[in-house]
Parts: sequence; structure tokens; C-alpha cells
Amino acid sequence: MGRSRQDQRSARRVPVSFRAKIRVEGGSYAFYGECTDLSVGGMTLRTSYVPRPNEEFEVYLLPPQIGKSVRPFSARVRVMRCHEIERNRLYEIGLATLEVLA
Repeated sequence: MGRSRQDQRSARRVPVSFRAKIRVEGGSYAFYGECTDLSVGGMTLRTSYVPRPNEEFEVYLLPPQIGKSVRPFSARVRVMRCHEIERNRLYEIGLATLEVLA
């Protein structure tokens, strides 16, 4: 049998739990969610935002507040997949990193 999509990835995904901010072009406000895994080539987010296929936007991963002021990681990303987790409430989005911004 063939390898699963997870096994075909070239970069190892690391489980994380970071608050994520999504900034959509032309949008007047941000969406929030949680980054559940991260790799060199992409990430997975869980959020209420429903993206279009292949949509591109900016994501900011907000570090935990542990006494130090740390700049958030930010990247321009492209939607590779989107699955509904909780009906009309929560979606899991697979993202490819196009450009690291900070």
C-alpha cells in the first residue's frame, strides 16, 4: 500500500500549541486560532476561519507570555487543505510556508 500523505512530507512536523493570528488581505479584522504543529515547510492551524482553496495570507504565532518580550513568528502562507473538525465552528487548515516575514 502507498504511504500516507503525512509520511510523504519531506520535513518532520513538531507538535506545538501556539496561539495564532490570521491576517487576511483586505480584511478589517483578524481571526485567531491555535497552531498545532509546525515544520520547516508549513504548519497546521485550528480556527473558526474558513479559507478559500489556495488562499494566501499572513500568520503570526504568538509566543507564550513567560516574562520575556519575544516577537511573534510571522509568515506568508498558502492553504493546502481545510477540514471541518466541529460542525460550523472549528476547522483544521494545512498551510505551506511561502515566506518567513519575521
